[in-house]
Amino acid sequence: MARIDYAFVADFAKVEPSGTLTVVGASWTFVTATEFPSAHRMAVAGRVRAALSEGAVELLIAVQGPNDSFRIEGGATLVSTDAAAPYGPDNAVGYLFALELTVPLLEEGLYEIFVDLPEHDEHRRLAFEARLPPA
Repeated sequence: MARIDYAFVADFAKVEPSGTLTVVGASWTFVTATEFPSAHRMAVAGRVRAALSEGAVELLIAVQGPNDSFRIEGGATLVSTDAAAPYGPDNAVGYLFALELTVPLLEEGLYEIFVDLPEHDEHRRLAFEARLPPA
């Protein structure tokens, strides 16, 4: 069964051909905006662990604004590459993912990111607060 090993927000994230993640500015919990509405460029990244025999794994990422003001969803199919080296007793591989997106910051408040493996009932919730700078 596929599992989310970890997921996080970052300023930048990229899956390298070597099978590693390059990440800058990871795991923040707030964003300061000079005004609302505005937008914030960011990334969501992580690793899914699954048995090699499972094949492709469906990934769903959704961003939700404060008070359900909006919801943006996107999906991807994670597939093993020839470079993937199975490890552990269950012959698992790590499927890395990195999605860069621009989130509309409509107002101050809590923005949530949901990372799901819908076929495996596996979920993670990430969040950050958008606010104005101190007066």
